[in-house]
Amino acid sequence: MGCIQSIACKSRIKRDNIVVYDVSATIDQCPTLIEENSPIVLRYKTPYFKASARVVMPPIARNETWVVGWIQACTQMEFYNTYGDIGIQRERECV
Repeated sequence: MGCIQSIACKSRIKRDNIVVYDVSATIDQCPTLIEENSPIVLRYKTPYFKASARVVMPPIARNETWVVGWIQACTQMEFYNTYGDIGIQRERECV
């Protein structure tokens, strides 16, 4: 979430007459669930990511169509596997 945090720190960002007033992002505070229904595959159900923004667009000409949307990307993930009292395994994956 580094990109979102860096945008949120600035009061207003202006590019080509598009102004981003606020950006907020949260991740639900529930643990990742692991489904072990298959002897071959583990399925991870991760918490929901929620984001919102307030954006002001310039006037749009009648012959133009604009589409505004989100792009979500992950550049780093950390996995912690706990094996009871035996120990913890930590894995980090960067893209």
